[in-house]
Amino acid sequence: MRRFAAVLAFWPLLASSDLSDIQKEPSLERRFELALDRADSLLKECKSLAEQGNMKQLAPALEDVAGACELALQSLRDTGKRPSKQGKQYKRGELRTRDFLRRLENLENALNFDDRPMATKTRERVTVTHEEFLLGVMSKD
Repeated sequence: MRRFAAVLAFWPLLASSDLSDIQKEPSLERRFELALDRADSLLKECKSLAEQGNMKQLAPALEDVAGACELALQSLRDTGKRPSKQGKQYKRGELRTRDFLRRLENLENALNFDDRPMATKTRERVTVTHEEFLLGVMSKD
């Protein structure tokens, strides 16, 4: 029941059209979760755009995926806590970005050769974010 209430409370933020609404979230931990959820929904949208062949809308959607992942990482950093004190959040970020990388690679392979550079650029940005999450998980202090 609490999960349902939480989903209803955050529904406007999840359905937002850009990351600016998520950036307004005062709780940094919630901002982290919302940014990852936004990246997940954007990846689903990217897949459907690629299947439809709508490359003009795909490029900004891919940029937003990378931006959402970077916002999630920055939100955890902005808490001022050491990564070792936020191991659960860093591990969640690492697992989710690893899933995003797998899905981005599949999307990249599904695109025409001429359209792949935009997906490659996004995958590289998400890879950097994934590695930062992984370093946070592995840090001892």
